[in-house]
Amino acid sequence: MPRSTNRNLPKSADLLLAKDELLAGRRVVVASSAGRRLGGKAGTILGPGATATQVKILLDGAKRYITLHVRYVDLLKSD
Repeated sequence: MPRSTNRNLPKSADLLLAKDELLAGRRVVVASSAGRRLGGKAGTILGPGATATQVKILLDGAKRYITLHVRYVDLLKSD
């Protein structure tokens, strides 16, 4: 039985393409699919995570960074 039964998640190739846009210094918002506690919070990307599909993010008002999978990160639109 597969570990994840959610079929709406993006495929690995799509995640790697999205990873190219997630560069250090970019402003992001955490997707609501990350859960009630983190969903909707904004922050800044610090750099890549331990794997190819992770990024380190410093959320606004936080003292330490968190590492999230790229599927839980959305770029903020520029004004």
